[in-house]
Amino acid sequence: MRDELAHKRWKSLPEHIRKKFEGNVFCRSCGVTTIVDYNVDSDNHNLVLEGTCKTCGRKVARVIES
Repeated sequence: MRDELAHKRWKSLPEHIRKKFEGNVFCRSCGVTTIVDYNVDSDNHNLVLEGTCKTCGRKVARVIES
């Protein structure tokens, strides 16, 4: 289930900043990649993007510290 507060916090960031985070995710197969089809959640006041690697389709995640 997506955390609505986390989603609002994510959308409050400028689009160019969100794009930088989306394009700077580590995949164990591909290295630095872009995250696609992701959900936004929160953990301990940090934002967490959980989705798939644009290149190989494996699961990836990105933590954005607040």
